[in-house]
Amino acid sequence: MTAETDLKGVIKDYLDLMGVFNYPVRQGLGCYRGLPDRVMHFRGRVHYLEIKTPRGKLSDSQLKFQAQCQADGIHYHVVRSLEDIQLILLNQGEV
Repeated sequence: MTAETDLKGVIKDYLDLMGVFNYPVRQGLGCYRGLPDRVMHFRGRVHYLEIKTPRGKLSDSQLKFQAQCQADGIHYHVVRSLEDIQLILLNQGEV
């Protein structure tokens, strides 16, 4: 397993532990390029989560998707650690 795969597991487990509805986005033939790794529903809002290692970089497709989310007012987060997801939850209200 890669460090990114490990981090994806930690994020999923933490969200599950906190009772936050979340699910992975499966990539495949015909999918829109740049989709995030995970979707989270929290406090009545949908959040897209792109999970990267501390040194991981967004691809051009991911940057385009991120920009589209920002233009549409949709929550998009690049999560690089467990602490990042904890801060996202705290900034959206009490956990």
